Formats: sequence, C-alpha cells, structure tokens
Amino acid sequence: MGQKTKRKNKNSLLIALLVVFTAVFLFSGAMLVKNIVTGRQEQSAFEELSTPMDNLDMTLSEQERNEIAFTQYAKLKEQNPHYVGWLEIEGTKLDYPVVHTPDNPEYYLRRAFDGSYAVSGTPFVGDGCNVDSRLLIVYGHHMNNGTMFATLHNYKDKEYWESHKELSFDTLDQLRTYEIVSAFYTEIDYTGELGTFDYYNYYGDVSDSDFETYVQNIKALSMYDMGVDVQAEDKLITLSTCSYHHENGRFVLVAKLKDVVAKE
Repeated sequence: MGQKTKRKNKNSLLIALLVVFTAVFLFSGAMLVKNIVTGRQEQSAFEELSTPMDNLDMTLSEQERNEIAFTQYAKLKEQNPHYVGWLEIEGTKLDYPVVHTPDNPEYYLRRAFDGSYAVSGTPFVGDGCNVDSRLLIVYGHHMNNGTMFATLHNYKDKEYWESHKELSFDTLDQLRTYEIVSAFYTEIDYTGELGTFDYYNYYGDVSDSDFETYVQNIKALSMYDMGVDVQAEDKLITLSTCSYHHENGRFVLVAKLKDVVAKE
C-alpha cells in the first residue's frame, strides 16, 4: 500500500472520529440544556404552589396569617388528595409540599405534585409511617441544580447549621416547628457487610427501645454536636436524600418537634 493511500486512510479515520466526537459533544450539550430547562420548569411549578404563602401580608396578626396558611393547605389537599404537609427550611430552596401514598410509598419518586412525570419528583413520606408518627421519615431527591433536598448537604458545615437551626413541617391542622439535632453522611447497606446504621428501618410508632437506639446512633453519627437533647416523649422527623460520596450514599438530617400551633 502506498504512502498516499495510507495518509488518505488515516485522514478518513480522523475525520470519522471527529464526526463521532462532535456528535457526542452536541448530544451531551443538548441533554444538558434539556435537563437545565426541565429542572427550571419543575422548580417553577413548585414555586407557584408556594406563592400564596410567600406573599403573606406581614402587617396581619399571627392568628390571621395562620388562618390563611391553613386555608391554603386545604386548597392543596383539594388539588391533590395525597398532599399531607408543607416542608420548609426558611431562607433556603427547600420549600415543598409533601405527599403520602401508603399503598405505594415511592409513587411520587418521579412524579410532580400534579401526578405528571418529573425528574425531581415530590418529597414523600416513607413506608410504615405517617405525619403523626413518633419517627417520621421524608425522602427527596438531591438535584444537581440545588433544588429539592440538595439543601441538606449544606449542613456538613457547622456554620450553615448555626444560621439554619430549625425547619417547619406544617400539616393540614398543625403548624409545626422542629429543632435540628443531627446531620450525617452514611450508606445504604444492601449486603449487611458494611456495618452502617440502617436509619431507614426505624420509622413509625417504634418501641421505646428502638427509639433510644435510633437516637443514640444518629447522635453518634452526627458530624458535629448540636447540643440538643432528645427525650423519650419527643417526636422526630428524618429527611433523607442521596449523596454522591458513595454509590449508595445518603445524607440525613434529623430534627425533633419543638412547637405546635393547632388549627382553631
């Protein structure tokens, strides 16, 4: 084979590779843009749900604002019978409705509040518990655009916790304030060989013994001491999301019920 033929074949190969790489680059770029646009659209839909509460007239009395909140929550229940509460960490992007489908707990894993397909999903109550459980667990996605439960990862820094020590989870008849007691990274131990604490198996109205075990472990796992005591009569909410530090990584935030304002 002559040198010209070899160069021609080499050039053809380079051109073919260039075409392939360009196609891959363009496809990846298109998918990235699509994901960004989709993420913004899904977040916008949630923001529309929260707008009435975000725009409350602060000159109103606390009782009047509370009445408006309960009215708004009742309207959300009318829109979606699976709605059970509103979860928020003030001053962050974590500001979402929470749904509960006992017969199919992960139904909203990839569904928007209106039931349509959504990559972000909707935060949902875990299997075996409800909003009044001693140990309530709520799951949400860790989205790369910082939405949904991505906020939780900020709690790896103690300084962040110091300015965000509380969260709220309002139900249809109670406005609830929780005090954060623990934040930690962990892994889902599917094989039972890692020896990690299976926090996700503690939910519902657990026994006193299991409650004590849970509290001891989440305290030991916490990345720093928050100085908040948990008593046997307390109720806890656990927020769980994915973490990319491990293939089956999770980031967990636990808070105890501190204050309740009941619907009159």
